[in-house]
Amino acid sequence: MKKTLLTFIFSFTIISLTFAQTRVTAGQIDDFEDDTVQGWIDGSATTPVNISSDGPAGGADSYLEDYATGFTGSGGRLIIFNESQWTGDFASEGIIAIRFDVRALTNDIDVRVAITGDGGKFSSSTFVTVTAGAGWTTVTIPIGASDLTSVGDGSGSLGAPGFDVNGTLGDVTHFRILSNPVASFIGEFINAEMHLDNIEALTTLSVNETKKVDFSIYPNPSRSKLNISLAQNTNDTKIEVYDILGKRIHAQALTGTNTSINASRWNAGVYLVKITNKTGTQTKRFVKE
Repeated sequence: MKKTLLTFIFSFTIISLTFAQTRVTAGQIDDFEDDTVQGWIDGSATTPVNISSDGPAGGADSYLEDYATGFTGSGGRLIIFNESQWTGDFASEGIIAIRFDVRALTNDIDVRVAITGDGGKFSSSTFVTVTAGAGWTTVTIPIGASDLTSVGDGSGSLGAPGFDVNGTLGDVTHFRILSNPVASFIGEFINAEMHLDNIEALTTLSVNETKKVDFSIYPNPSRSKLNISLAQNTNDTKIEVYDILGKRIHAQALTGTNTSINASRWNAGVYLVKITNKTGTQTKRFVKE
């Protein structure tokens, strides 16, 4: 009886320690140098693989590779997720952003992160466009309570639509990186390849990482015009407008601080207006009546 009890206590301790070691911690980094995928999966036949060379540091720097076919059905969406070391209490760890190196092939991708937990599903409000064939890019996605948007798509088994962002940040059960220009829990259907490395849990942001393009939209809502006012223009500013399904419906360079775009032929609904320049990126909602 005593031997059985000791065996049980030992087994329980090992399980508890193993569980504790897989919970998220501030500053943790997945660098894939152990030649494994470190618990990242995509739930389809297009499983991620560890590539042993040509990472951001070049040479023998390993990275994670995943791809999507773009076809309707399994493997068509670009999503990769983790339910081990990227779960737990992000709030108490002070984690406010996720930084990682990413490279895109075949088509441009719009990377963002999404989480689910006790408070339901949430997606990062911002995304970063990674140009196909442009090499490795380091991106930072803020995930503080004010940086997340409630979303209700995805499998019901992964939680309800977001209703308590602090509840989810306090007990994340599922963490994912995906491509979608619209705040979402699921990736877009896209034929693309995504390479990831050095996925890091940040507790602070540098000045450059917190910069955003300062602009306003007016009137909003509007029936015919989308007017953009920039605080300043660095001569490399561009605007992209996406519908709620993630389709880009308009793109152009902005040459001045004030621009008016004819939106009279756009369908009524919600659009995402993305402004990008060397300062950074900012996305805002526009309602077409």
